[in-house]
Amino acid sequence: PAMSLVYPLVGLGFLGAILWLLLDRHERRREANGQPRHSTLRLIFGAAAMLTMLFSGGCGLLFLANMDGQYVTWQAVAVLAGPPFAIGLLVWWLAMRRGNAAPPA
Repeated sequence: PAMSLVYPLVGLGFLGAILWLLLDRHERRREANGQPRHSTLRLIFGAAAMLTMLFSGGCGLLFLANMDGQYVTWQAVAVLAGPPFAIGLLVWWLAMRRGNAAPPA
């Protein structure tokens, strides 16, 4: 029973690591072009927000595709999947947003 919980957590960690590596590669490319780079903490928050959007949006779309009667309607899916997706989108936007450049000294 305890081992059945390990596999999903390992899979979630693997997906998060892939997203973080992709974001880090993008940031290294920006740094090579002379543009500012995000911190590691921002990349971690960005990857976590992308996972939140992926799973809440994906599950919502699966429920919408399998509407089978009176219990699953688009309103119920919007109430259950919409807020986590919106919060994930807000966190991702805040994490990936560029701040103002520091004034020259």
